Amino acid sequence: MQRTRGEEQWVQACMQAALPGVEVRHHDDGSRPGMHDFDLVRDGQRFAAVEVTAAADAASIELWKLLNGGGRWIQGGLAGGWMVSLIPTSRAKRVRAELPKFLAELERTGIQQLSEVHGPTGELSDRAERLGIVSAYQSPATDFPGSIYCTISLPPEQSGGFVPDTGDAFAHWVGDWLREPQRVDNLRKLQRSGAAERHLFLLLPGFTTAPFEAFDPLIRPEGPLPEAAPQLPEEITHLWAMSTWSTGDGFHWSPEAGWNRFFKIN
Repeated sequence: MQRTRGEEQWVQACMQAALPGVEVRHHDDGSRPGMHDFDLVRDGQRFAAVEVTAAADAASIELWKLLNGGGRWIQGGLAGGWMVSLIPTSRAKRVRAELPKFLAELERTGIQQLSEVHGPTGELSDRAERLGIVSAYQSPATDFPGSIYCTISLPPEQSGGFVPDTGDAFAHWVGDWLREPQRVDNLRKLQRSGAAERHLFLLLPGFTTAPFEAFDPLIRPEGPLPEAAPQLPEEITHLWAMSTWSTGDGFHWSPEAGWNRFFKIN
């Protein structure tokens, strides 16, 4: 998953604060393919390579940006105040084109709530399914006539669940995630670095592919550290992880010290 320049700068600042006496230096200057992102330098000598990646649900993020990236959605002809939940695979262009007409029909027929147990059947229900609508609700009053607010409906395992006493669910999940075929490029970059220490820095955004029990310790204030060691691929010697939420701390694992927390630079 490609990161933004701002995310890379944030990672650099967080690592710099967590590693006093170490320079976190940009390595990937775009001059050739397959370059890792940062070098760690102490006393003028590089001792580690760092690769940054993200466990992001790309489809949900793209849909969110397309529907909400241009400011408040105000549609003429609607009373508005609609909150609409969509599946991650909904087609944004189709939603933009067809959702206002669909909501207008709900308003004309006096329907203010649409879900698995409320709302129309038949042709309107079929249209809702084609648009990828999970639910829709119209507030009785709104300060913004014609307003439509869209959100993404996450699978139950990503939106809630058991709150663990330790962070072990994260340690177990991340070991499996790092071995998925999509991570091969990250692993190869670290391997090609030739560095003795090879650090993988993992970002977990709001729309993440991690299950709730793995994600929760990283967003909870003073969330519990894992007790179990992560089963890392041999290309990775050290692991860093933090969510993009304002809450929670970052987790860092090294073979010498085990798990420790580090603080986000906001």
